[in-house]
Parts: sequence; C-alpha cells; structure tokens
Amino acid sequence: MKKRTIAIYSGTIPTTTFIENLINGISKTETVYLFGKKRRNISYKSYNVKQFPVFNNSFINILVTFFRLLQLLFYPKRIFILFKELNKFNDFSERLNWLIRYVPVLLHLPSVFHVQWAKDVKYWFFLQEELDIPIALSLRGAHVNYSPIIDKNLAKEYSFYFPKIRTFHAVSSAIALEAEKYGASPKSIKVLHSPISEKVFNQYKNTSVNRSEPEYKILSVGRHHWKKGYEDAIKVMSLLKGRGFKFTYDIIASGKVSEELIYLKNQYNLEEVNFLNGLEQEQLFTKMQQYDILLLPSIEEGIANVVLEAMAIGLPVITTDCGGMKEVINDEENGWIVSVGDIEKMAETIQQVSELPKEKLSLVKKKAHETIEEQFHEEKVIPQFIEWYYKIS
Repeated sequence: MKKRTIAIYSGTIPTTTFIENLINGISKTETVYLFGKKRRNISYKSYNVKQFPVFNNSFINILVTFFRLLQLLFYPKRIFILFKELNKFNDFSERLNWLIRYVPVLLHLPSVFHVQWAKDVKYWFFLQEELDIPIALSLRGAHVNYSPIIDKNLAKEYSFYFPKIRTFHAVSSAIALEAEKYGASPKSIKVLHSPISEKVFNQYKNTSVNRSEPEYKILSVGRHHWKKGYEDAIKVMSLLKGRGFKFTYDIIASGKVSEELIYLKNQYNLEEVNFLNGLEQEQLFTKMQQYDILLLPSIEEGIANVVLEAMAIGLPVITTDCGGMKEVINDEENGWIVSVGDIEKMAETIQQVSELPKEKLSLVKKKAHETIEEQFHEEKVIPQFIEWYYKIS
C-alpha cells in the first residue's frame, strides 16, 4: 500500500495538546506535514514529521517565500492557482499574508489536508477543488456549536462549503448532528475520539486526597469564556456556602478574568473562590490530583478534553449534559451528569459526592479510568485515524 502524506493544519506550530497527540501518534507510521505560524521551536520524536512553517520575523518570511516561489516555478499549474486564490483578497497586506501561507503548501502537496478548525476551511477548499486533494475537516466545539449561530456570515460559509467537503472528523456524535444543519452529509462524517497519550494514564491514582484542611476541594479548568459556565458555578458555590458546606473552589484558566465573575464573587462574598492562572499540562495534572472533584459547568462543549484527562488520572467528574458529554459520562457509574444551568442540582450533586463512602468513590474512579482507556487511548484511536486517512485518499 502506497504511503500517504498527511497535512495536519491548525494554523500554528505547535498547536493544542490533543492535536499534538494526533501528530505524534500518526507520525509513528505515516509522514506528517505541518504548516502554519511557528509559535516556538519544537522537535518531534519522529523523523516523519516535516515542518514548513511561517516565521514570526517578516524579513525572514519574505526571504524564505522568495526561495520557495523559485522552486514553485517548476509547477506552472500551481503558480496559476496561487495567484487565482490571492486575487480573492482585496487588501495588499492580506494578499502578502496568504502568499506566505499558501506557497509552502503548494510546494509540498500532501495526500490529505486535514483542517482542524472549521472557520479555516474557506481558505483551503481550493486544494480539493483545484488539485483534487481531499479536505478532511475536524468538527470541534465552539467553531460548530455556537460560532455560526452568532455569526450569520459564518453560517452561510458553512452552508456553502460543508456539502462539498470530502469528509469530516467529529469529536462526538452530538457535534456531528450540528454539522448536518449546515449541509454536511451524515455519510461523510466519522466520529473519532481525541487520542489520550500513555503518559496521561500513567498519572492515574485511585486514592483519596491527603490534606489537613476540612474543606472539600472543587476545581474547574478551561479558558475564561462565557461558554464555560463559570457564572453558574459561582452561583452553585453561593448555594453551598448558604448551606454551611465547607469548600474551596479554584478556577484554573487562561485569559483575563471577566468583570462578571469578579462581580459575582464579591456580590456573594465568596472568599472560597480563587482564580488561578493556566498551567502547562504536566504541572496541571499534578495540581488536579490535589482536588476532590472536577466540576464542568459548561453551557457548550464538543467533548471537554479536561474531563477526559480527569477521568484518566483518577479525579472524579461532575459535568453538565452539554454537547457530547453524555457520550462519555454515565451518571453515577463513571461520573455525574446534570442539566445545563441547573444550579440546584449541581450543588446537590457536589454534596452527595462529598458524602460517598470511599469504596463507592473508588469504584467510580476505576470505571472512569477504564472508560477513557477503552475509548480514547492513543493505541486504539490512532489506527482509526490512519484507516480513515487511507480511505479518503
């Protein structure tokens, strides 16, 4: 069977943890091309990963692009397509920006171009239309669940491109249904779980938190954004405090803390609530194991990566039933699930979990770990991705 070259495009090098897991897994057996802006230097274990970056320095970008263009002259058809695409941009700076991004891709054409974010598909669809390189599009969280609802122009773009896309990767069945609203054919959508690396499973602990403080330690993790439901969570903490429940609640999140959250914390006089800065993954896992429960109060998700990680390392989870979370959590079996926005039920569930016998809690942790190992372990997920790539190319 002829080897394939898989372009995994997120727009940046390196990218998010779960896409990096995909890159590392696929590159064990296949050649992976990476395009996009280089945020920092990164070395991959596999020599199968080939980087063709856009640099941060404008002078270097222009110089490198000049030499890449010279090489591209050997492919007149690709040069014609390049300038045809650039003519779609009215602004000179935009044309220059996309010249720098398009040239390395046209010089190193892959067998499959896997776009990670739906909003980017309009810029790369020409590869399929003009050069018959299949576009594979990942359906992830915000880009599909709510962005096209807020942005009507984006909804029109999706309705135009989705019926034409060769194939889709959905992180959950729920988000696949959302894509169908914009014309994606159900037959073209493949649900493939995000791969969890072995090093995450190695962090697994099925023990109670050792601490001298009497407070029940509650944690949420994720960027500061309205969809994460932190406002609801703070209202939950107000209910718990009013009932005399002793707790601390930490939100570990990147980005600026919203005025709404600061206001609510002060309005409810919640000294127990703390806003902590985001951490690197290994530091985060160590930190997570200092807590009793992970609370996901989200309004919208595909499948929240932090829930998968928490289940894998042995931290119990309470989540809302947003997006695809019901595809992972079976209530009271491997975690707990409540309706989106149900403040009372969230508070009630936290108290109930805090009172569980150690033996029952240990069984839930064990079942959660097994669920993620069975469905999300990279050794099982990566071969599914490779099979998918081969079928579409």
